[in-house]
Amino acid sequence: MCRVSCESASVGVLLHPTGNGRRLLLVSERTGHRALLDATVLDALCALPPSALTALVRAAVQEGAPA
Repeated sequence: MCRVSCESASVGVLLHPTGNGRRLLLVSERTGHRALLDATVLDALCALPPSALTALVRAAVQEGAPA
């Protein structure tokens, strides 16, 4: 496992075997939320321009904010 961290987040990253190949298992150390990402998702993220990635992160942060 490796850890990717910055001043506002820390995420564990593991290779996770499945019946259809390996996935990245991402685990938020702050919330405990988990996500399995396959190569198709990673490839799509690589194709997004920085502005789209910023909008995606902004939407996720706002969705998780208390109402």
